[in-house]
Amino acid sequence: MMRRHPLGSSSFKAAYALSVVVLLWAAGLFAATAEQPLLFLSAPDLLQARSAVAAGDARLAPALERLRDECREAMAVGPWSVADKKTLPPSGDVHDYQSQPPYWWPNPATADGQPSVQRDGEVNPQSREGDVAALEHLIETVDTLSLGYFYTGGTALAERAALLLRTFFLDPATAMHPHLRFAQVVPGKAQGSGFGLIDTRMLPVVCDAATLLLGSPAWSERDMQGLRAWFAAYLAWLQNSPEGRQARDAKNNHGTWYDVQTAAYALFCGQIDAARTALARFPDRLAVQITADGSQPLELARTRSLSYSLSNLEGLFRLMLLGDRLGLDLWRAGRPEQGTPRQALDFLEPYLGDRTPWPYRQIAPVGHARGMALVLRLAARHYANPAYEATLAAVFGEKASKRRVWLLYPPAAAN
Repeated sequence: MMRRHPLGSSSFKAAYALSVVVLLWAAGLFAATAEQPLLFLSAPDLLQARSAVAAGDARLAPALERLRDECREAMAVGPWSVADKKTLPPSGDVHDYQSQPPYWWPNPATADGQPSVQRDGEVNPQSREGDVAALEHLIETVDTLSLGYFYTGGTALAERAALLLRTFFLDPATAMHPHLRFAQVVPGKAQGSGFGLIDTRMLPVVCDAATLLLGSPAWSERDMQGLRAWFAAYLAWLQNSPEGRQARDAKNNHGTWYDVQTAAYALFCGQIDAARTALARFPDRLAVQITADGSQPLELARTRSLSYSLSNLEGLFRLMLLGDRLGLDLWRAGRPEQGTPRQALDFLEPYLGDRTPWPYRQIAPVGHARGMALVLRLAARHYANPAYEATLAAVFGEKASKRRVWLLYPPAAAN
């Protein structure tokens, strides 16, 4: 329940002053998003949540407290750059992104370990080092700092986020070239693969983070133009390269996340037709990926079947959010006799949070906590079904109220 402050009290004056700041921030955000729309987030939701925080809505206090803690940690790390890696990619250019596929290992039958051998679901620790680690840290940290800036107005948070973005994407000495030609290089087999595009599946989050920074002195329109140019070049590579076409044609989660990326980057860069082209594949994705009982056979075939089922479902939900930006109601796409995202969620729901043993192969802990919370929160809102909120509470227990989704997709305004 929202707290009420007596007129004339010090708490009322503080709340009033903060509400004035909120209004000023609101004007800045609306001005920014008029030129640069958000992708997975929406200005009305964020402004509602920020107003509720300013008014003392206790429901959002745990999530805000956790965000503040995460911002303090984020201020102490980075910056990151692909130029920091120790081993050069096949091109010999340190600015080219390079990674190893997670499930490929040195061959125990040969002296040099080549050709590599595949062990599906078993992660080679070396694959989590280098550029892939730098990229993941960048995405997570910039996301946290930008949201922290939006909620607190802390200029130091914006300055740090801007530094991280410029270092990774814009500074000629440290910037990554906008392609993944050498993603998931398999030693002794291949110098890159379309499957490597999964490395950047969460990169669109950076686009929303940069949009939240607009209006801050730390992040100028020139910076934003440079970032848009980077993503436009990356989008062109995704659309035209052999690796991009391989990912686009994948039937499973790789195809889903390709569509998420191309639709998001296209919207970010103002290429509306390209975004519509990516989203137009959505019904065909559903027809191939989800059966009438809600299972995802292509993901169930994997040794981490629950993890992959959740990951693909998160990608589908993100595509539905992107459809909202173009007025496309993808929430109602698909036919029940073939399978829909909601049916896929209902299939997985009993097993989330280890509440019921998963009857398929899952050789490692599931993870995907943020994606799980996102899907459940969005389902509760878009399907108007509080049962999904109850599942979120059951899965995360006493930590449910601290999930960031409450700051991104807030509950209805309190009376």
